[in-house]
This record gives sequence, C-alpha cells and structure tokens, in this order.
Amino acid sequence: MDLHHQSHGSGTVQTPLRVPISEFAAGLETISTGLITKQGLYDYLTTYEIEPDDLKRLEHWEPDRHTRNLILRNPKLELMLICWNVGNTTPLHTHNGQLGWMVMGEGKLQVENFRLRACNKPENQEVVGIDCLAGATEIDMEPLDIEICRPGGPLNTVDKHHTIHRITNLKEWNEPAVSLHVYSLPIDSCVVFDLEAQRCFRRDLTYDYEAPGARRA
Repeated sequence: MDLHHQSHGSGTVQTPLRVPISEFAAGLETISTGLITKQGLYDYLTTYEIEPDDLKRLEHWEPDRHTRNLILRNPKLELMLICWNVGNTTPLHTHNGQLGWMVMGEGKLQVENFRLRACNKPENQEVVGIDCLAGATEIDMEPLDIEICRPGGPLNTVDKHHTIHRITNLKEWNEPAVSLHVYSLPIDSCVVFDLEAQRCFRRDLTYDYEAPGARRA
C-alpha cells in the first residue's frame, strides 16, 4: 500500500491511507502471525485507517452507556469499535497487563492516566495469566496527566507500565464519539478501582455487539 503525505513546514506529516474494513482487518491478522510490538502496531494504525462509510456501518448505540462492538478477534489481538454517548465514562481500570491502542473516529474523549503507588494487597499481583487478583481495601493512586484524544491526533496507548486510566466523553462537549481499539492480547477481564470506597475488583468484559462479518479465530 502506498502512503499519502502532506507537507507541514520544513517536515512531512503522514496522512493515513483509507482502506476498506476487510483490508484493514486483514492487515492486523497478518501482523498477528508474527511478533507484536507497541511501536509496530502504532505504525500500522497511523499508516492506515478504515473508510468512514465502513466505520459508520460498524456503529451500534445504546441510549444509556457506551458499547463495545467486536470487529476482529484471534488469539493474538482484538479489534473493536466503541461508541460513546454524551457523558459516558468508564470506571478507573487496568488492561490486564496487555498492550492497547486507541484511534479516534469521531468526536473527542478525555483520558485520565493514573499510577498505582501502593495498596494493601500487593501479593495479589504475583499471579500468572492476569495482572492482579484485586481485592485491596487501601489504595494509593497517583493522577499522572490528562489527554484529549481527537481524530487526526496522537494515538492513546497503554502498556505493561502505563496501564491504568479512565475515559470520558464530557457532557460539555455535547457530541457523541467513536473510537477504534486494538488490544494484544485480547482482554477478557480487568481490575476496576473505586477510590472513594477504597476497593478494587475484577470485572469480566463482554461485547455488546458483533459487527456484520466480524471475524473470530
């Protein structure tokens, strides 16, 4: 595939090449047959984007919450579209020690990043296959920064060291938002934090909708 470029001052800014959803998903499947790295997926997601009409057909909305809409899943990665109504927010949560990338399709989202300083159940992090058993009742969480994610802006990422955040479509923006998410490995559960109650627990994750032609392996 060829790349489109735009001049920007003395440098060059790469403009993603729009491709059909089938081609976009096939590219991810090819990547998943080899070694997946944070930078490798970042490069792919800033090189190609899904045709807007294809993206629109994948949207599925509920009136009172955001929705997780599956596009592709195999043992190495998952691709989903999340639709956010005005005011929708996630709880503060982890990503089960996996890598993640978020690309904005429409609207904008606020991402609040945090770091866990300490808790009274650190031994629960010493477990195979998931990031933590959860169950702490004393949690010291440090706010790090806030990102505003927009179409055409930098990708939001999570990794093994920066894994805790909360995402909100602020009411004052008064517009819906759509974001595309890739996770490797797929995430079936995560740790959710309730800082006011000083507790955390594991939450199972499901899809609200499987897009027409969604690919599972």
